[in-house]
Amino acid sequence: MSTLLATLSEKILSNPSETTQLGIEHFNQSSKPFDDLLEYLTQLADTDSSSKNFNLIAYLLRSFSQWKNQFYKSSSLPQFDNTVVNNLLLQTLPLTFLKDFLQIFEISKEHLLSLIRTSLKSPSHSSIYKRALNMIVTLDYQLEFQPNEILLPLILTSKDHYIDIYLNKTRQYEVYLLKLLNHLHEQNGKQLSEILANEYQMKDVPFSKKNVSKLAVRYWNLLGNDEDENYPNLKILQQKRTLSFLLNTRYNGLNGEKTMSDECWNELVGEIVQDNADLSEYLIEMLADKDDIAAVKYWMAQLDRPYNSLPTWVQQYIHLKQNNEVKSTKPVETVSNKIDYYQIPLADEQIIFVDSIPTFERLMTRLSQADNEEFCIGFDCEWKPVFNNTLTSRQRISIMQLASSNEIYLLDLLHFFRTCDPETVQQQLANRLFDNDHITLLSYGFKTDAAMLIASFPSFERALSSGKTLVDLSVVQAELLSMQRDIFPYVAVDNKSASKDKGLSELVRLCFGKPLNKSEQCSNWERRPLRRAQTLYAATDAYCLLDVYNFIANHFRSSDYLQSFRGKKPKNLASAVARQIDENFHETDLGNNNNNSSSPQLSNDTIQTSHETIRPSQIKFVVDNMLYGLGRELRVAGCDTVILANEEPHTAAIRYARSENRIILSRGAPYNLLRSHTVEGRCWQPPLNVSAKEQCAAVLRHFNVKVLLEDIFSRCSTCNGGNYAIVNARDIRLLWCKVHNHPIEELEPELINYQSEQIDIDRMTLKNENVPLVVNGLTLRNYRSYEEFYICRQCGKVYWQGTHWRRRAGFPQLQSNVEVKQIEKDDSDSDDGIVFYDAESTL
Repeated sequence: MSTLLATLSEKILSNPSETTQLGIEHFNQSSKPFDDLLEYLTQLADTDSSSKNFNLIAYLLRSFSQWKNQFYKSSSLPQFDNTVVNNLLLQTLPLTFLKDFLQIFEISKEHLLSLIRTSLKSPSHSSIYKRALNMIVTLDYQLEFQPNEILLPLILTSKDHYIDIYLNKTRQYEVYLLKLLNHLHEQNGKQLSEILANEYQMKDVPFSKKNVSKLAVRYWNLLGNDEDENYPNLKILQQKRTLSFLLNTRYNGLNGEKTMSDECWNELVGEIVQDNADLSEYLIEMLADKDDIAAVKYWMAQLDRPYNSLPTWVQQYIHLKQNNEVKSTKPVETVSNKIDYYQIPLADEQIIFVDSIPTFERLMTRLSQADNEEFCIGFDCEWKPVFNNTLTSRQRISIMQLASSNEIYLLDLLHFFRTCDPETVQQQLANRLFDNDHITLLSYGFKTDAAMLIASFPSFERALSSGKTLVDLSVVQAELLSMQRDIFPYVAVDNKSASKDKGLSELVRLCFGKPLNKSEQCSNWERRPLRRAQTLYAATDAYCLLDVYNFIANHFRSSDYLQSFRGKKPKNLASAVARQIDENFHETDLGNNNNNSSSPQLSNDTIQTSHETIRPSQIKFVVDNMLYGLGRELRVAGCDTVILANEEPHTAAIRYARSENRIILSRGAPYNLLRSHTVEGRCWQPPLNVSAKEQCAAVLRHFNVKVLLEDIFSRCSTCNGGNYAIVNARDIRLLWCKVHNHPIEELEPELINYQSEQIDIDRMTLKNENVPLVVNGLTLRNYRSYEEFYICRQCGKVYWQGTHWRRRAGFPQLQSNVEVKQIEKDDSDSDDGIVFYDAESTL
């Protein structure tokens, strides 16, 4: 390492405020300052990346820019080695410094675009190609390239992970992609090859139309399905895929079991294909392919599709069936094959549909009896299913069921509630149900219903947050099956006699030997009036909770056991919410993945640990939102880790994994789902029932990650940023006084005339940057205790190396993975930096 780099390296640690000035003086005295800078950058960029090298590059470029502005008076740059410059641009220079480098060496946009175009000719799986793509994104050059230069090759090869890099979560480019995909699928994609050849000069390009269509649907779901009018071709693609799902549900059910009623199926299909000739033809073709001549004739009549309007092969199929003496219809099931389902003991007139003020007042009168006596209410909700996998879908809750011993009320939330004053109706009902000491509200999987209810009617949020009236029978079921299985007369004694029912249906079967009929579960719950089968289904789902409650209470000869669950919120039901949404639109059967979420056993495809030692900077993770603590710990260890937000579905991890080459960490049912969509070894289950620190240690051991002392807290545990500004303590002291309105003359008289070097005190940001700084964890006791502070350029968090840093370096669970040097301990220094404090309180 050169003398300058060695000196700067020392100054960064001991006196960072002098570092920039040293660089300016060096370049001012050099006879070839531009060549010197290239040499230093090459040395730093060619060595293993570390935070120290990163900071040295930052100081070099900053000091050179200041020197150039102050002292370089020539109108043109001197000659320097263009090969070295191009190598830094296209291979080694961290992209964070790309704009500064371009400005210093005055590299024209035309020259840079020419270099990038050359790199784009490399194979798309190469590091050169990916570097070029990241340069384009860094400089916001996406629209400088024609579709056939970047986007179309990526689309045709289904490189969705690179497409995500290109989009950079920027709406302008997302719209650009959707418009392109919509154009490619004109006339259902029948002209795809012609469009590529005639408009984009891409002739004889090999591609799979099926894969391109899948990619188009994926991005339509993620980015655009609330804008049907803008992307009609993509909407039809999605609808065809939904039809395929419904057809597979009807004709390919496990063991011949029907998963939804004929009326339910017909309603959903009819809503999709109505008034669309392409979809109606597609439906009839698919039914012919399933060899269901009765369904073909039914839908020909329903959709007004004459025989002569159908494709030739469908006409031939119909003609063959009509002239065939052998009947093609399947025999009617005998009565002996009919399943004996659980049924409620109430008559139809005891089920009240609440869609007006009089019927609502009748309900409130019934609930007011709780003021004089304690009683239970069965609670459930229904909403129309959405058959896609997207963040932009907007499901609305439709029906709320409330069951008492002699009446069941079905509230029409979709229509009636939206005509009412929230204060007089919605809030009145919310308080009565969820904030009444005399009511016990029985539910199953309450978080799912609660999340939908709050999303549709925010006025319920305050009352729902307490949940003090709630008894979630899914929690009771889990404990009883674990501790007292013999309470259930119909529990399986071995795996061979285990039931295929799930959830509430299985709980009812355990108690009474009869499952629930779930054939109306996926009904169109926004249809009015409800069919009688829908009404009975909705009423049964709520009333059965009362029967189950009474069954368990009678076993214990008291309701005290069940009342001990009152107000206890269910665990891990967030995974059930995501799974319900995720499974709505998967053509593959996820029901085969019946791994117990609490089992510590790991699948064969994930138990192999790599023998090659790697560093934290060489591996990236995306962590399920149920493993938030683990995600923070991995960031503390220096691993680039995305933590899914609470509102993101579990399947968002797949997008991060593909676009950013991340390993997915998840548990339970979401793990089974995610593993089926990733390559072998790229999805792993951390151990259960251990602390986040121990989970982190297990992850590091499994992937053979060696953590050095310099890796600890090298990433921001709050935002995952890895770029810090090293700031002199005097700047932080001024900022602290500003934030807390303390007069400088009282606390910091020596700084009265001091001008901050790196912080804009008035704006409370780093100079020339816009991220507000966060110093709320800095106290009067410790804010003077350190000579330098570290500020995350991404979120503005302030760090310092307090005792938390030292404790993490010596954490016993990590000692086999962390190379720890001798650290001085100062017992009197017990304070923690802001991010460290946040991490401590969270983890």
